[in-house]
Amino acid sequence: EMGMSNKLTNYGILAFLEDVASNHSDTVGYGVKDIATKKRAWLLMDWKLEVFKRPSFGEKVYTKTWATKMEKPSYHVYRNFEVLDENNELVATATSKWVFFDIENNRIAKIDESIISIYNPEGSEKEAAEKIGKLREPASFDSIFEYKVKRADIDINRHMHNLNYLNLAYEALPESVYNAPELNNVHIMYKHQIKLGDNVKCFYSFENGKHFVTIKSEDEKTLHAIVELY
Repeated sequence: EMGMSNKLTNYGILAFLEDVASNHSDTVGYGVKDIATKKRAWLLMDWKLEVFKRPSFGEKVYTKTWATKMEKPSYHVYRNFEVLDENNELVATATSKWVFFDIENNRIAKIDESIISIYNPEGSEKEAAEKIGKLREPASFDSIFEYKVKRADIDINRHMHNLNYLNLAYEALPESVYNAPELNNVHIMYKHQIKLGDNVKCFYSFENGKHFVTIKSEDEKTLHAIVELY
């Protein structure tokens, strides 16, 4: 949860947010323990994180999350987050985008009011969508990092766990960027799952004051994810 400076890391924050989102789904009957019976799982499509301050080792933080309202039935939904410190000061905010996956038929399921209403949604779907936006692949790159996916990278859905994409992006950063203070804005857009044993290529780019890591398959035909840091 903390880096060499003894401060809370981006990975640590996202892990907390992942936990509170999972807990919310557990309480309404669509958590990890329910996947086997309901044949449905929430899959993450985007993280958008903004960090305002970094608590030190030993400090308490509190996480909040809420699903946004839906304007009409859709194939994706949004979830917002806040992280507060023990003085009730804002540590970070985040927005995420999710799809509801039909395990039995191996396809994305449509989400209607009967599903989202049990989460007691609040807030604007439109605002969440605008905040996340869409990442586009940079036109050129400065370096390439190659990686073979290990068992430790894999989650219960049998693909690379979403937080490990951030670790993968950090490995692709230049040393000067990696060793500098951690960047406070993170956007991860997931496009295609990475599985055990896959060889992937991470293309690093620096454009308009932002660092990008584009993760592709070994043959460069499949886009797995784009990570933006600044």
